[in-house]
Amino acid sequence: MSGVRDFTNLLIWKRARAWSKDIFWTTQATPFSKDQRLVVQVNDSSESVMSNIAEGFGRGTQEEFITFLGYALGSLMETQSHLCAAFDRQYLTKDEFAKLYGAGNELRKMIIAFIRSMIMPRSGVRNIRRTKSWSERVSEIYERVTGERPPTPFSARNVGERIDSEKEDSS
Repeated sequence: MSGVRDFTNLLIWKRARAWSKDIFWTTQATPFSKDQRLVVQVNDSSESVMSNIAEGFGRGTQEEFITFLGYALGSLMETQSHLCAAFDRQYLTKDEFAKLYGAGNELRKMIIAFIRSMIMPRSGVRNIRRTKSWSERVSEIYERVTGERPPTPFSARNVGERIDSEKEDSS
């Protein structure tokens, strides 16, 4: 995802948009267009694929992005199921069905490959490390430089000990 600043630059989003557009124009032809319920369902689910990609991208974390890519895959499968219903009702020819269903399969492979690329070693999600606090980093440096375990800086006991030792040093 490096270098991509807008979801519209993602190849998977572009393909999802083109697929949704192809499905929309296919549903405008008769007899498909007369089955309004199926037309709405197949168009909504195909649009949901690209919408989930966009929403996930905008969430700001790689983990949430992957979650929304999963939703996109669910919407893609739903769309393919609607395409099966359209084929069964003879709204689509065998060639139209094969073209749209096949494009969905290719898009699914692309999304899965994209998800895999994000969860591979050193890519982010599986390797998200807890960011160390400033105090933890200073403690590590202290230990590396002195070879001793660092004192606990803000414990009441330690603060009291430091005050007592400072008094002894000044006397």
